[in-house]
This record gives sequence, structure tokens and C-alpha cells, in this order.
Amino acid sequence: MAGGIVLSGGLISFIFSRNPSAFSSLVSGGALLVLSTLSLKIWRQGKSSFPFILGQAVFTASFFWNSYQTYSLTKNVFPTAIYAALSAAMLCFYLYVVISGGNPPPKKLKPSPSAA
Repeated sequence: MAGGIVLSGGLISFIFSRNPSAFSSLVSGGALLVLSTLSLKIWRQGKSSFPFILGQAVFTASFFWNSYQTYSLTKNVFPTAIYAALSAAMLCFYLYVVISGGNPPPKKLKPSPSAA
């Protein structure tokens, strides 16, 4: 979800402003979207999605730092402060998942003996 928000915000920003700095939002958002999609796909197969979570955390930290620096220079609340706040929230989530040992795969239901 965060990748989609960043990607669409970067696309809208690039369309209206033609500012090359919006390109970083497009790249970060696209990477987050791809990593989150792959993470969900792998997780549904019952495998660990830990490497994808780490990748998302790295991209989110990079995007947070970029947004925070831009906000520090411009003091524009929209969109830089909002991007920084959303990135900080997502970074907290990713760090929680990493510290807790990753996102465990879903439990597979074992067939009951009476069904056989």
C-alpha cells in the first residue's frame, strides 16, 4: 500500500511540476510496490519473506531521509512532511517486523485423520 501511495504521489508530482526530484518518488514507490508484491506472494507460499521486508525497510528509510531533508529545507507541509510522516510510520512497522524475527508464514492446516 505504501508503495502505491508513493508511486502515485510521485507520478502526480512529476506530471504537474516536471520536477526531476519527483523521479526519486517514482523509483522508490515502484521498488516498494514490487518488493511488497513479491513479499506477499512468497509469504502466501509458506516461505519467509524476511529479505523482502529488509528491502522495503531500506527503501523506506532512504525515502524518509530524503523527504525529511527536503522538508527541513523548504518547510512545505504538503507533500514533503506528509511523505516523511508516512515513511516514518512504515519504517517503524518494518523495524518492528525485523526485530520480532520476521513475518512468519501462514500456518498450514493439517488434514484431520477422520477425513482420510
